[in-house]
Amino acid sequence: MKILTAKQMMNADVLTCNEQQITSLDLMERASQTVFAALKIKYPDLPKQHFTIICGKGNNGGDGLVLARLLDAHLANVMVYVLKSETYAPDNSRNQARLSAAQIHFFNETDQLQIPDNTIVIDCLFGYGLREELDGKWAYICKQINEADVPVYAIDMPSGLLADRPTSITAPVIHADLVYTFQMPKLALLMPQNQVFYDDFQVLDIQLSKNAIEKENSDLIYVEKGLILKYYRKRKKFEHKGIFGHSMIIGGSKGKMGSVQLALKAALRSGCGLATGFVPACGHIIIQTAVPEAMVLLDDHNDVITTMPDLANYQAVGIGVGMGTAAETSVAWIDYISRGIQTPLIIDADGLNMMSKNPELWNFIPKNTILTPHPKELNRIIGAWIDDWDKLEKVKEFATKYQVNILIKGANSAMVMSDGKCYFNSTGNVGMATGGSGDVLTGIITALLGQGYLANEALIMGVYLHGKAADLAVKTIGTYSLLPSDIIQYLPQAFLELELATL
Repeated sequence: MKILTAKQMMNADVLTCNEQQITSLDLMERASQTVFAALKIKYPDLPKQHFTIICGKGNNGGDGLVLARLLDAHLANVMVYVLKSETYAPDNSRNQARLSAAQIHFFNETDQLQIPDNTIVIDCLFGYGLREELDGKWAYICKQINEADVPVYAIDMPSGLLADRPTSITAPVIHADLVYTFQMPKLALLMPQNQVFYDDFQVLDIQLSKNAIEKENSDLIYVEKGLILKYYRKRKKFEHKGIFGHSMIIGGSKGKMGSVQLALKAALRSGCGLATGFVPACGHIIIQTAVPEAMVLLDDHNDVITTMPDLANYQAVGIGVGMGTAAETSVAWIDYISRGIQTPLIIDADGLNMMSKNPELWNFIPKNTILTPHPKELNRIIGAWIDDWDKLEKVKEFATKYQVNILIKGANSAMVMSDGKCYFNSTGNVGMATGGSGDVLTGIITALLGQGYLANEALIMGVYLHGKAADLAVKTIGTYSLLPSDIIQYLPQAFLELELATL
């Protein structure tokens, strides 16, 4: 789905009302109904729950007022705070009138709120339309809510968090345990630096007009299952291993052969017809024993790679996992790249580290090469950045200049394509933050690329499946104990979900 700016969201709201012949009040009712439904799932016995809904003077506050009425109708204990103001948004005023005067408590920024210990706070002060950071007068209200030690759910955005640009860490912002955001995630919810302001978000479909969203131009995409299904290729009865590509993993060094094992196993689990590892001689028995389905080619050196193989018979190559940056390896790599490579390429780990030491080599790599750096490796490639927005722009600049596709690893990993478009992943969890997860991803992407998927498809699909397998794994393993090999173990289930969805 597209990710829209605040202004574009406003345009989509207006066009939706026009197309569907509803009022803005009707749309507000619909949006609040979706929040109510989500809360009902989380708290099925509503009469036992206490809610404190804190409303601003705009439409976000109007959402809170509708929600208060819905909760009250289902016998929940509801206390409503509304910001004192001389003027309110029209739909906010209408929904105030639908509640009894006794239910509403008006407050100023300097007031002490009564937040019971057993309550659930619903933050409806400011939504995605906030244009500037909140000034210091809001600090007291935000501080009370943030220190209340009760669950806090924000509607659309945590109040104080700007939707389209950075928010200072010192600005007053209500910290949310969960954000119920409408129709699509806002860009700010996908930026790692904003993790201090919320724990998680859930996208609620409020049925905005598809035509309205389509009319808005955006090079930011949130990756969901529907997009992956557009890429997914069902296999046909008479297809054979020769059709599914021969993928190669180049890497490994003494003491780091596990990286190649993981990449090869992941590649095989991701459907490649054939898989070969090119490793130092010390890895021969290790790879043949650990990954019997893979073939092995050996470098003459026992401990490190000193030469590069002929790639003429391979459809995709993943290079760099566990490879190290020994002088002999670096010389071989520089010579190899300088001569030009035509085979589709995924560069990871030490392959990237050697490239960053020899930046002139970026001019020689194949177009649409996929780069999968972790944060420190990315820093070596593009230099330091001021914030996540600056990082994204620098990655876009690099990707378009050298016509490569770059993964920015993290929660909701960003994938910047050679045309400047950016895709944010929707799968994955913190259990993946362990050594070896990246090697698994390299294997998955290499296999997909070798099967003939376009580079952008292989990257987007690979990152999605990698995260999906991890999400399936943590249901029984948990985030603390998740291993990269567990991700490989659950890859079949991740692929099977796609297969079943196409039946």
